Amino acid sequence: MTNYDKLLEKVRELGMDYRWSKMFVKKLSDDEKAFPVSAEEAEWALRRGFYPGRVALYGLNEQNYRDFVPDYQYFMLHPLNNHFLKWLDKTTLKYVLNSNGCADTMPEYYVYVENDGSFTYLMDCPAHIEKNADFLMNLLKYKGILAMKPNSGTSGGLGFIKLELRGEEIFENNKPVRPERVNEIRDTMRNYIVTEYCKQHHELAAVWPDSECTLRVIMVKDPKKDRFNEATWSCAVSYARFGTSVNGGASNLSSGGVGVGFDFETGKYNDFCIRYKRFCPDGEWMLKKHPDTGVEWKTAGLPNWELVRGKIDALCRHISSLDYLGLDIIITEDGMKLCEINSHPAMDYEQIMCNPTLQKPKIRAFFEKKGMFDHDANALFEAYVSCQE
Repeated sequence: MTNYDKLLEKVRELGMDYRWSKMFVKKLSDDEKAFPVSAEEAEWALRRGFYPGRVALYGLNEQNYRDFVPDYQYFMLHPLNNHFLKWLDKTTLKYVLNSNGCADTMPEYYVYVENDGSFTYLMDCPAHIEKNADFLMNLLKYKGILAMKPNSGTSGGLGFIKLELRGEEIFENNKPVRPERVNEIRDTMRNYIVTEYCKQHHELAAVWPDSECTLRVIMVKDPKKDRFNEATWSCAVSYARFGTSVNGGASNLSSGGVGVGFDFETGKYNDFCIRYKRFCPDGEWMLKKHPDTGVEWKTAGLPNWELVRGKIDALCRHISSLDYLGLDIIITEDGMKLCEINSHPAMDYEQIMCNPTLQKPKIRAFFEKKGMFDHDANALFEAYVSCQE
């Protein structure tokens, strides 16, 4: 049995970022529960930087493991972006993207709720709504639906909130609530932004209607041969996340959603989707169609993709001081909206949905330049062995 508290101390001693080390150990714990392996397989994987369960998940062997981004080395690279990382704060990002053809990629921003609970009214706040204790309710009545999300972290555990008015009834994340709940949310939020709720394209709603499909597109800045050249970007990962009937219909994979890879050039879906194994009672985590609506992936693709791909290119060029962007995108009827940009997104099941990441020469060159292969995973295995009880 692994003593994970002790292992946390060990990986921090190896130089892993203090906050990220906690996530690394938690994901290792989850991996050991989902994919039991032999001691020999665990040693083989850990000495190469992978969680042991990746042997089964990726089909790892001596011939192909170099094609996959290893877990230990990936976490050791945090942070991948430089001091311009501060641009990716959700509120700051709204201002950063307010030019160069990028402004329409951001939703409207109405209010920022400060750490002391006070309201700061933002650039898209309707001027006619009186700024008082009833502002949030009156904004909801005016807009009909609102999105509320932490500017950073989890902000007290509220998480993302979809607040909607349907006739006289109020819904929080698609569940009816009493009217007083609006004021409870108002008085509980800290470090939150209240924004436009972005509705997905009707073709995506046909796949799953109860939550918005969000794309995850990871873009990396190509290493330059000439330091004076303009920056260029390549796509490392591209997939769409759809909700399911599991856990209220949320689209994120950690809540039971499914992910389907798509071709970055064409927007066409791959033939299968995946869901985390812990949400698969029958053990089948690779699916040919949506588990609830039955939509088959091989027959479909993303709407408006050519337009969206052009916007992604514009975004990368506009914030090219950054190196690594995990874009979260909603495709709308007439374009796209950017939910947020992650600075160090997950890189695990993504490599099943989107093919082994390091098979792409430009992506491998990026990680090589960042020093991924400078970290010896044998140290991880020794730390792991010392934490067995």
